[in-house]
Amino acid sequence: MQVWKFAAVGVNVVSVVIAQVRVELPFTVGNELGEVIALVVGVDERATDRIDTSLGEWEIPPMHPPQDVFHAALRLYDSVDGEWKWTYRDLRPLGRRDTFAVSHRLLVQRGKGDTIILRWAYPLPEHIDSAVLTDRVTGTLVRIPFGAEQQGRITNKFLEEFVLTVWYRFGPSSVPDGERQPTPRYVVLYDLLGRLCWRGEEFPKETGRGIAAGIYVGWLREAGQRRHLLWVQPP
Repeated sequence: MQVWKFAAVGVNVVSVVIAQVRVELPFTVGNELGEVIALVVGVDERATDRIDTSLGEWEIPPMHPPQDVFHAALRLYDSVDGEWKWTYRDLRPLGRRDTFAVSHRLLVQRGKGDTIILRWAYPLPEHIDSAVLTDRVTGTLVRIPFGAEQQGRITNKFLEEFVLTVWYRFGPSSVPDGERQPTPRYVVLYDLLGRLCWRGEEFPKETGRGIAAGIYVGWLREAGQRRHLLWVQPP
């Protein structure tokens, strides 16, 4: 949680506690023998491109267990230490535009099993447009969209490294792949208890469908940039 302080003309300084922007996509990787490991990818406005222990990320030994043991992990590059690291949770910084994609490396060791089985919940979490898992060899040998089937299987025994690409959307509407454009403006407002009260391409008073009079905090995305704001709604 983060405390923000705002001042406005004719209004006392107020302190507001609201949640940080964080979106997570949990999924599991297993085999036909019932062995399963839970993994999480996502974005967080506090995240860096390193292991962020304050966000629940932990580095694990950069290797699989013995060959006959099932294992799966995410691999990320630490630009500060200049090395690859392994983890079960990989959160990345927010993109600078309304729509953006983040790619994650997935490594899997089948153990005594033959088939890799992925499972996820559907619909996907809010602000995630889509997610697709592909192989790292050509990107075409395996292609598993995270859709309504809620599971996918990989039977090619020679593939152990994959890329999970997640498309995020913080604008008002979803558009097909290859046609995503930054939203001109998008407004989100919360009341002083942290409850979502408004979101859309316009501010409340511009729509004729206003919200209750009071003080609101939130954020504005415009021209691909995101900033915090204080909104005072008149009676």
